[in-house]
Amino acid sequence: MATLRTVFSPARPARFRLSLVIVVISIMLASCAFSLAQTLTVLHQFNGGQGDGYNPFAPVVVDQNGVLYGTTFYGGNLHDCVVGCGEVFQVTPPAQSGGAWNYSAIYEFTGDKDGCCVYSALTLDAKGRLYGVTDEASPTDKLFQLTAPAKPGAFWHFKDLYDFTNSIYPSTPLLIDSSGALYGVSPYGGLQNCGGYCGTVVQFVRSHSGSWTENILYQFTGGADGAFPASIVLDSATGTLYGVASAGGTMAPNCTGGCGTVFKLAPTLGGTWAYSVLYGFTGVHDWNPYVGPVRDSSGNLYGLASRSNYATEVFKLTPHKNGTWSKTLLHRFSARDIPADYCGYPPSYLTMGANDVLYGAIFGDIDLYYGALFQLTPPAGKGPWTYTTLWDFNESGPDLNPNGVVLGPDGALYGTLNGGDSDGGDVFRLQLPSQAPWPPTDSCY
Repeated sequence: MATLRTVFSPARPARFRLSLVIVVISIMLASCAFSLAQTLTVLHQFNGGQGDGYNPFAPVVVDQNGVLYGTTFYGGNLHDCVVGCGEVFQVTPPAQSGGAWNYSAIYEFTGDKDGCCVYSALTLDAKGRLYGVTDEASPTDKLFQLTAPAKPGAFWHFKDLYDFTNSIYPSTPLLIDSSGALYGVSPYGGLQNCGGYCGTVVQFVRSHSGSWTENILYQFTGGADGAFPASIVLDSATGTLYGVASAGGTMAPNCTGGCGTVFKLAPTLGGTWAYSVLYGFTGVHDWNPYVGPVRDSSGNLYGLASRSNYATEVFKLTPHKNGTWSKTLLHRFSARDIPADYCGYPPSYLTMGANDVLYGAIFGDIDLYYGALFQLTPPAGKGPWTYTTLWDFNESGPDLNPNGVVLGPDGALYGTLNGGDSDGGDVFRLQLPSQAPWPPTDSCY
């Protein structure tokens, strides 16, 4: 049965003198009287065991009908793995509004030829097939495909598409183009100029015979081009890839191994790929991008990067007609453990919703590591973006450590919670308020 929780704007504890605490609480309680209610619903709580997962480490993917798909690291098959080999799950919306959501395991890993203990975020194609990468497969990591069965209720069909015998296995989720080719980035491969490999951008294509091939589209050198690619996004109209590399580029005292770059990788008529750097982080106020890019309808790019020893940022890159790109700071997070600026861990996930609204997740706060979900809303004209805390798991639960969120076709946010050390995690739905932003927020969130 789904668990329903309604909360008003959170009041975060801080180490003030007693008199100051009383003043702060009074102000926040007064503000709460005018705030809009948020509703978070637990769609499934993981308990492990046969037919149930335990500890998801990746966000869900949602199809056009609102069905959610995801993976868990443990749970499922208990015969060959002591705590379960992990599973792929499906959560189906109710037939009628207000009904119960239906959870089912659609595949359980065996720990044998199909692998075990999957961190993978899934990719969904136009035919409803799922793609992912195993993390602890025997004898090698694998790119796999899951296809829905002809008989309802049966496990989905697992197909091993490619074995990573060269160890160049990509981060997930993979991207998919109109031809069915898959794309990803890997910290492995490339030139050995980075204390090891500098990373690659890879493509997977299916031949007429049905076999799959891994093509290396670009090898990072660790120089001005960057190193250790973190993620990419695909422009489906042109086939161009945009990505962030967390190192390489400009060398500065604050950036061990380089400050990182935002790059573009475009297909050419000759069948090759042209690489170019769009922005090099400077090491002065920004360095080491680690999440992104996210691309909006106008071609702007967004991501997350370090800003100082105690801060991270959400940034925006805007293209100009002369081919240059300019960077804008949208929001700054601080992690300094002082009452006036007490904001916890940096954000760990970013995604784009309707009307170019950004949504993100913070995996763990400094105060008990519970995490939060947030929203960044663009201004109607000129002016700053509006930052909103959508949910603070420290104050309202139900669990902790969100892996990320996706926007469903119904306008709600969906995601998974890792559960921390004491619980198996959850699948949740966050109904957004009809008006935004949702006041009040505290000094950082």
